[in-house]
Amino acid sequence: MNITNKNQLLELKNNKFIGKPPELINSSINFTGENNILVCEENVVLKNSRIDFNLNNSILYLSSNSYEYLMNISLHNNNVCFIGKNNYFNGLTTIVLSEEKNLTVGSDCLLSYNVIFRVADPHLIYDTKTKKRLNYTKSIHIGDHVWIGQNAKIFKGCDIGSGSIIGAGSILTNKKIPSNTAYAGNPAKLIKKNVFWQGYSVHGWDSKKTVSMAKYSIDEFNYAKNEETLNFELIEDSLNACDSPEDVLKYIENNLIGDSKNRFFINENKTSVSPEEKLEQNKKYMENLENKLSKNMEEIVEIKAELKEIKQIITTLKTSNEKIKEENKYLKQSNIRLSKQLKNLEKNKIERMKNFFIK
Repeated sequence: MNITNKNQLLELKNNKFIGKPPELINSSINFTGENNILVCEENVVLKNSRIDFNLNNSILYLSSNSYEYLMNISLHNNNVCFIGKNNYFNGLTTIVLSEEKNLTVGSDCLLSYNVIFRVADPHLIYDTKTKKRLNYTKSIHIGDHVWIGQNAKIFKGCDIGSGSIIGAGSILTNKKIPSNTAYAGNPAKLIKKNVFWQGYSVHGWDSKKTVSMAKYSIDEFNYAKNEETLNFELIEDSLNACDSPEDVLKYIENNLIGDSKNRFFINENKTSVSPEEKLEQNKKYMENLENKLSKNMEEIVEIKAELKEIKQIITTLKTSNEKIKEENKYLKQSNIRLSKQLKNLEKNKIERMKNFFIK
């Protein structure tokens, strides 16, 4: 279904729309697959954009935005794309999600012209000796208040912490970018630590304004780890553990929607999940597994009950069929007896008529 008018979203079949229909300015939303979910909060405007749900079971969540969305998004099977609040798109951003992997973007980010996100290569590369695949698809996670420069390309396996800067023309693959750092280049490398950025545009400034902004003493964009901090690895595992797009939506609502400042902080010294976080991750995994098993057991019980009813119906039908056979047999025998009696009556009638004419 090709949608160019927001009211068409209310007529969806085999897919679902939740929220307030977005304004569509020279934009389209295409549903080819089934069981996909599009969620739009208030104040969502899509301009010069195209969204394609190419296959099944994917979810796209677009948060409320003070600015227009300028995006080409391509989703396939079991993809999750979450975009937080008030992200500024200076030009068209391209997002391609493949092989059941995901993209999450926090709030208050600045994306310049022609930024590209791709979680897959997408063609396959193998080792000549082992014959094993080398280039597996991986998700991308972006924190809050991240500035991504013009023509930057963010590829598979990248986690970018809140407050970071990605320079123009940079290419990143399998990178963990700590918060409040600047990376640039191809491949991207660390340029400077302990930096933050402010979103004012300097194009029209005079010398007086330049002098007035020589120092910015407010500490709102300096991020640190605290009890609010989430872990992108845990987020990814939790998304993958979800059973359906509806479960993904519940997880998003409970964990990704919010304005906790340090939720997407990444420590520059941290390269993996701590034992404590791994334990918590395993607990959540076991809980999800138990929930799935519980649901499966309930379904099995229901199926068994249905099978029992079907067996009873079959038994009843068999009994009825036997009775019908017996009745048919009885009717057949009765019919034979009646036929004989009729023949005898005819025979006797003929004999009587003969005797009558002889006399």
